[in-house]
Amino acid sequence: MDIEIISGFLGAGKTTFLNQYLPLLSGKTAVIENEFGDVGLDGDLIREKVPVRELYAGCICCTLAIDFRQSIREIAETYQPDRIVIEPSGIGKLSDVIKACEDAREKDGVELLVTRRIVIVDGEAYEESVEGFGAFYLDQIRNAQMLFVSWLEGLEKEKQEKILTDIREQNQEALIYAGDFRQLDGQELLHLLELSEQKQSGKTVDEQREEDVFSSGILFSSISFTDLPKISKEEMEKKLESLRAGKYGRVLRVKGLAEMPDGERYRFDLTPGHTELKKVDPLPGDTGERKVVIIGTGLDRAGLETLFLGKQKVRLPKKGMTGKR
Repeated sequence: MDIEIISGFLGAGKTTFLNQYLPLLSGKTAVIENEFGDVGLDGDLIREKVPVRELYAGCICCTLAIDFRQSIREIAETYQPDRIVIEPSGIGKLSDVIKACEDAREKDGVELLVTRRIVIVDGEAYEESVEGFGAFYLDQIRNAQMLFVSWLEGLEKEKQEKILTDIREQNQEALIYAGDFRQLDGQELLHLLELSEQKQSGKTVDEQREEDVFSSGILFSSISFTDLPKISKEEMEKKLESLRAGKYGRVLRVKGLAEMPDGERYRFDLTPGHTELKKVDPLPGDTGERKVVIIGTGLDRAGLETLFLGKQKVRLPKKGMTGKR
């Protein structure tokens, strides 16, 4: 059974990539989706009809490692897929996710092979992420087999070249695609992935890079809300802009599903580099839930409660979690 990992820091575009990638796969595919917050969200947005196992309120590379291995074993036994596609939490280390997969093989006896290590990089947020999270952030890039660098279009050419040069210095072996992967047709995308496999045939993960910036005491926290009041896109944009301005702590990622007063549902996303609000059509089994997950450091929980729920009660607060081992 093949294991394919689609990784990337918060908001880089992993779920967008999955929706483009999954329909191209032949045979039987299952998906394991890892959310850091209390509320599962990305699984709701995967449109391909494949089995999705969601693991949230932690990272599969540390606090949920045992649950993760159990999920791999159960999927292998009950569904017997040709592959499992894994989307880790945006704040997980790729090297640790790979290690957890290898543990499932060595300790649990699951016949598997990690065949693809795909990382989506937010080009706009790259320098800020490196500065803020150092080796923890770079671990994903250093252990990638294929790097898709997204959100470069809005940067000056000189800036783009500087970012791409730095990414290449971090990983001399990966195949890097600097265009917009969303514009690739199916055959082009599959061809790039096949080339990346040929380029790294037989290469093992570098286990020497163990530095982790969490040793300096950085604390991630996640706050989740459900039953959001109906709100227009214009009002939601104002709320997201206040988050970007740092009024509620250092916000790294916001993602959610909301509904306008006229009933139109939309998805909203915020990262340090960009904001997006996009209409979503109902999915099979869609309950119409309105929810949001905010991930960052030093978050003002009371302020976020007022921002998203007014005087309502916080539904699912999430305590801080460190990446310390």
